[in-house]
Amino acid sequence: MNKDAFSKNVEFVKKLKPEWFLCTDGQIATPQNIGAIEKSISAKLPNEFTFFSLNYEAGYFGFLNIFSLSPDSEWYLPSKINEYPNTTPPSNFIAFSDDETGGYYGFISEESNYSNEVYHLDISTNELTPTNLNFFEFVIRTAFKPEHFNIRLPY
Repeated sequence: MNKDAFSKNVEFVKKLKPEWFLCTDGQIATPQNIGAIEKSISAKLPNEFTFFSLNYEAGYFGFLNIFSLSPDSEWYLPSKINEYPNTTPPSNFIAFSDDETGGYYGFISEESNYSNEVYHLDISTNELTPTNLNFFEFVIRTAFKPEHFNIRLPY
């Protein structure tokens, strides 16, 4: 799914179910915010996640919580991933969401770039499992649950 299709699907669902977007944080990241985080982690974040962060508010986005790249957000990524101090995720993993049961969804890096592919981290075993979805696909499927709600997305 490309950026245009993702955006059209999001706008379609926002019109259909505006109440699903009432708990976002009101913060949009800036390129400077993203650059600061990338500098601090010495790696480039996935392009789909940075596109999302530059165009949409974080927090509860439908049925998914998504961490923010804006330091003014209560969902600020560096703060959220430090909420569970007794966990030590793999060094090549960065979370963008928690699964609300103690695990995380995130990306893994190869060298200095994080992939768009989403992985689940089970913190009880420290096991990473691929979801076989990229970030846009994962957000659409998890946040909007189109099959469950019989939503026929335009793209």
